[in-house]
Amino acid sequence: MPRRPASEQGDTLKQVREAAFSLFGRYGYDGVSMLAVARAAGLTKAALYWHYDGKEALYTDCVRQLNALFRRHVFTRMAAEDTPIERLMAIFRGMGTLLADPAVDEGVAGYWLMPSTADVAEARAVQAQFEEASARVIGQAIQAAVDDGDLTLDIPVVDMAQAVMATMEAIVLPLRRSNPERSRRLIAALAHTFFRAHAVRPELARMAMGESGLATT
Repeated sequence: MPRRPASEQGDTLKQVREAAFSLFGRYGYDGVSMLAVARAAGLTKAALYWHYDGKEALYTDCVRQLNALFRRHVFTRMAAEDTPIERLMAIFRGMGTLLADPAVDEGVAGYWLMPSTADVAEARAVQAQFEEASARVIGQAIQAAVDDGDLTLDIPVVDMAQAVMATMEAIVLPLRRSNPERSRRLIAALAHTFFRAHAVRPELARMAMGESGLATT
């Protein structure tokens, strides 16, 4: 079979990745076949194997796509802020925009389902590395805020960072087509609770709820 032009290959790969991401997000690893992905992408099953060696490789790529969404909406936004407190507030703002992303709105709860028909060791390793790196970034922001005298903690910073990361995933992954206003209010309440419990200055909790825009964006 003659090799297609690079531009056509790129368009086809984009269709495959979008179709697979959506299907795995809705049905999990076990609920998706390569044939289903091929049909959703408008390809034959043989053509799909032109791009991926198998289902495990395709699933791993989709896990990377999910992690990239978190990076784009949350961690890139954190990095753009000047102070530790602003970086922490950016976590919650980023969750709001992440929930509004069309790729997430289609449903990503399937990535929480544990595959029973395959080990998917590479995908598990990719996810573990992402969560470790993300918790480290969150922990650095928390520690800097503590050092600045803006936050106080009675538990280790590493535990708090992991709790924030786990909570973020717990809010984003199970939701599917949740009412946008309800999602905004949930995130705003979570931000308010975090800063109310740990901020030295009471006004930080109010900022998290209102002045920062978390309640309305």
